[in-house]
Amino acid sequence: MADQKPLVVHIDSKESLLELERIALAGIDCEIISVAVSSEGEIIEAAKQATVLLNDHSPVTAAMVEQLEDCKLIIRYGHGYDTVDVDACTDAGIIVTNIAGSTSEEVSNHALALTLACARDLKRLDLATTSGRWAEVYSRSILNRIYGETIGIVGFGWIGRAMARKCRALGMNVLVNDPYVGSHLAIKYNVEFVTKTDLLRRSDYVSLHVPHLESTHHYIDNQALELMKPTAYLINTSRGPVVDEQALIKALRSGKIVGAGIDIFEQEPLSSDNPLLSMDSVICTPHVAGSSEIGWETIRRRAGEEAARLLRGERPEVIVNPEVLGRLGIRKYQK
Repeated sequence: MADQKPLVVHIDSKESLLELERIALAGIDCEIISVAVSSEGEIIEAAKQATVLLNDHSPVTAAMVEQLEDCKLIIRYGHGYDTVDVDACTDAGIIVTNIAGSTSEEVSNHALALTLACARDLKRLDLATTSGRWAEVYSRSILNRIYGETIGIVGFGWIGRAMARKCRALGMNVLVNDPYVGSHLAIKYNVEFVTKTDLLRRSDYVSLHVPHLESTHHYIDNQALELMKPTAYLINTSRGPVVDEQALIKALRSGKIVGAGIDIFEQEPLSSDNPLLSMDSVICTPHVAGSSEIGWETIRRRAGEEAARLLRGERPEVIVNPEVLGRLGIRKYQK
């Protein structure tokens, strides 16, 4: 492999021209290809000789990592990296990076839109009005105000902070639960850091902004839902398995909480018989919270830039498993 050009491989369900990625990699003597994959075997075959793997959303399991012969970097397009076995990559000396911050505005906007739509009961009002039931839902004393209400933000990374900034602008009280960030951020963002229990009990809206990890799997379960106000709403634009979906359905049916706005589910795409789809108090969108034309362009450009840094022997800007760096002899990135 020493006398061959580095190989940058993009895998997805469809091939891509990689225009933006190629621009970012211009001037680097490497081969760049895109391969359509639909199975574990196809992913292994496409990626086994890659130096850098550009991965939209395909799974990269420990068994796949074992087959990678010369891989130094796996780039996961977007914020989430739960489809990549990070521990296996760390053991194999492979850097994993995501494109953190690339669509923070989009995701936080979507979470805020779901929050506002829940507060104003837009789904139920639209269904009633458009089906000729105006009088059934018209009232001067329904719906929530938002101003002065409390939102609990779980996870205070890029997206959680953007969400807090926007909610504070609307006059909301903002509670935060995140044991991994500094308390100084409470002053900077004018929020209150609290325990999980306190957040669930006090919030009118609970908005999830955490990755799917062992520690966050079913973060919202039966016990958590029991702690929430019966007038509270759950907003999820993070990852589906962060919520125990069956527990959520049970809580909604029994009135433990009043409603939810959900962009991400435990199984995707949603089955047509999923009970969440038939609930007037639940707003569902198809995993598009991070979607925008400029956001997708940013992800692709930054993925190419991260690949270019690695191939120049520099440190990628965002690293999920930094403990690998010392083993690869990568120097600090200089702007």
